[in-house]
Amino acid sequence: MNAITWTDETDRRLRPYASANRWAVTLGAKTYKVERMPAAYHVWDGLDWLGMYVDQEDVEAAITAHAPAEETETEVEAEGATDADVLAAFEAKADEVAKANQWTIARAETVMLAYLRDTSPAEAATVAAALLGRMGRAA
Repeated sequence: MNAITWTDETDRRLRPYASANRWAVTLGAKTYKVERMPAAYHVWDGLDWLGMYVDQEDVEAAITAHAPAEETETEVEAEGATDADVLAAFEAKADEVAKANQWTIARAETVMLAYLRDTSPAEAATVAAALLGRMGRAA
């Protein structure tokens, strides 16, 4: 079994003594993002939210449980996904996260967009533009 490694990715700009609150957790060749919020650790596998956990041991158990299923799954991500496809996937995941955390859709979208901005700025810009377009069409 591969060892799990935690790599601190906390932004300490202007806060050199800040406590760690963001990690890249690696199991084998797969890397997960973990963010510590006031109540729990949130675990992300790319854009897939894996859940909230109380402590680091629970996070490691969840990642270990998730890893075998991930290895057998085939990669179905399309090379030329349209903006509508990206927005539809984002909205579906935001709905799932909102229900799991008992949040509003707006809060889930905000949290996910902030995470996406840190991990994939180009995709975050695409999603943000699509969300603004959606608001323009609704008005």
